[in-house]
Amino acid sequence: MRAAEIMQSDLVSCPPGMTVAEVARVMSERGVGACLVMDGTQLAGIFTERDLLRLTASGQDVRARPVSEAMISRVTTAPPDSDLLWVADTMRRLHVRHLPVASEDGMVVGIVSLRDLFAAAEAVLRLDPRGAEAAREVLAAAGR
Repeated sequence: MRAAEIMQSDLVSCPPGMTVAEVARVMSERGVGACLVMDGTQLAGIFTERDLLRLTASGQDVRARPVSEAMISRVTTAPPDSDLLWVADTMRRLHVRHLPVASEDGMVVGIVSLRDLFAAAEAVLRLDPRGAEAAREVLAAAGR
């Protein structure tokens, strides 16, 4: 299975000058945990629930701060044809819950979240009864 098969393509994005409060409101309204910060057609960064939590915990009033000051600007992207195991491993290694998917020319075409990975894993387990049994054995072993 490939990233393009499970990615979300109805992207939530904002310009760098949008305030943290405005971005948080959009994320809440759309029910997403990440917003792509776009400078025109280029990915400038990503702002996530974790970033909002970190800012809030600082005790400062960050509502009027531009999202460009709060976003993560070094963003790893996945190619659309990347294998899901690679995507999952990359997300684990980077400690991220969202991974943008970008074409060769750098255009963001989607985003994969942990929720998308869980849904894909569930679909695979439902399709292959042996996979479900193996998953149960792993979970049982992990619980010991």
